[in-house]
Amino acid sequence: MDENVSQTAKSSEKAQDNSEDAEKTSKNGGAKLRWIALGVLFAITVIGVFGYWRYAEIYPSTDNAYTGADIVRIAPLVAGQVIEVYVEDDQKVSKGDPLFDIDPVPYDAALRGARAQFDAAADAAGTEGEPLKEAAGEMEAKRVALVDALGQYRAAEKAQRAKGSSDAAPSPAVAKALVTVREAEAAFQTAHKAFSEAQDKNMVVTVPTAKLRGAAAQLDKATEDRVKTHVLSPGDGWVSDVRIRPGAVMDAGTPAFPLVEAGPWWVNANFKETDLQRIRKGQPATIKLDMYPGYAIEGTVESISPGSGALFSVLPPENATGNWVKVTQRFPVRIRIDGKPDPKRPLRVGATATVTVDTTGDDKTAGAQAEPAPQNTASAGTQ
Repeated sequence: MDENVSQTAKSSEKAQDNSEDAEKTSKNGGAKLRWIALGVLFAITVIGVFGYWRYAEIYPSTDNAYTGADIVRIAPLVAGQVIEVYVEDDQKVSKGDPLFDIDPVPYDAALRGARAQFDAAADAAGTEGEPLKEAAGEMEAKRVALVDALGQYRAAEKAQRAKGSSDAAPSPAVAKALVTVREAEAAFQTAHKAFSEAQDKNMVVTVPTAKLRGAAAQLDKATEDRVKTHVLSPGDGWVSDVRIRPGAVMDAGTPAFPLVEAGPWWVNANFKETDLQRIRKGQPATIKLDMYPGYAIEGTVESISPGSGALFSVLPPENATGNWVKVTQRFPVRIRIDGKPDPKRPLRVGATATVTVDTTGDDKTAGAQAEPAPQNTASAGTQ
């Protein structure tokens, strides 16, 4: 009986030991799996971080970018009172379209005086002044034709506005008048060039011919001033911030409003200096505008600024001070927008964008500088 009890106790102890061993083995196995899982997770994290770093190196990107285009500040070349304004805010215009007129009355008087002096000098010069007189007559005829064409355009444009359709496309009468204005302006420029060339031709030097040359120069200037009272668009684009009104007095050269030209367009992307190592002129880029989510535009690196944006600011930083703090600088990189803009997604100057440059074609020269820095050719012996 005692032997059976002893064997039962031993069996129980052995089973308990086996259970403890199994539990220890299970715990060790679970810990090992956890360590393996942590190792795999760490490896994935390292690979992910390296992959992201490598991608950011090969495809440098910045959201500090803004669209740009050529902007012309429209200004009269002669002073006077504005008598007519033909455009409104955000209106699309074409090259040669009338924008506004300056009061021509004072310039008409100056032109008549210059013309009288020229005619008298040409008569006094005799046959020597005939070619110049003919050229002056042709120029005056073309100028009068230009004034008439502008008058027809003014009447057609007023008629369209009276119908309440100023925001619509130009009426057939306005479109026809615009064509006439452009043709008349081109004809005047041709005649004016011929008159200028006639002034440069050799003439027998006498007192009358010398006076004729002086009178021709005065007539040339008076004619130009009279024509400049009509301000025409220098290119295709959109006028903006049109605030001048009839009655306003303007000085020569005073900007009236800006003209945003229709092309070309670009994006000024301000990259960190640490991103410039691989960027080269001619590399492809992808442009995403904030105003058109999900829409991408193809572009090309056109130029890289030789100086940081802060260096060319109105108040450049002064780093030679005791409280200097190192800050990563940004350098403007111009990205040319390739192709024609989508009419359904018009571009606007100053729109924010995100730019990514593809530098995969530059692996062999990744260590080179983006652009060679200008060399100092000054001789040390000049000191």
